[in-house]
Amino acid sequence: VHVKTEESYIKKPYFVLPGTIAEPSIAKSCLACFDYTNSLADVVVGYMGAPLESNGRMDTAYQTLTIRNERGSQMVQTAVEASRLELGEIAQGQGKHEMTASATVSSDSLVLAMSGGKVKEEGLPMVVGEIMAFVMRSIGPTGVNFARYSIDYHIIRNYLHILDEWGEERANVAMPAYSRDIVEKYLKA
Repeated sequence: VHVKTEESYIKKPYFVLPGTIAEPSIAKSCLACFDYTNSLADVVVGYMGAPLESNGRMDTAYQTLTIRNERGSQMVQTAVEASRLELGEIAQGQGKHEMTASATVSSDSLVLAMSGGKVKEEGLPMVVGEIMAFVMRSIGPTGVNFARYSIDYHIIRNYLHILDEWGEERANVAMPAYSRDIVEKYLKA
């Protein structure tokens, strides 16, 4: 987790955050949303799949740019020609994302709360969280595959939320086909 304030830049491994922070931090409307990739936009700029430079700061690293259509392509070209945008290499990725998404969902505080599980009051000690973050960066999915993990994780988590809140029939009607396809893949695994 990266937080930039006026005075400092704070980085904490996700694992050290208390489990109780998740529920009040995420609006229920966000838990019922399946457009995590902003699919209706002509151009999307963000950190999902972006390379994290050696200094580990997101505020100075490249971001990803997803161009969805001709209008988006023209917007990007105009920005490049006006020297307002610098393009880097095409995003790459490695590592499998499915197992990481499944493991994250099964230990997610929001999912645990929905399923009647015990939500941890405290996160891991900082040193253990740092070790886990190092291991995840070393053997887990990176780049574009980390983005795939993140998309799958959020879709599965949000599916479980609407299933819990609305029931199966309404959840299946509300969920877009591409999200349903992702959920089905994990249900079959």
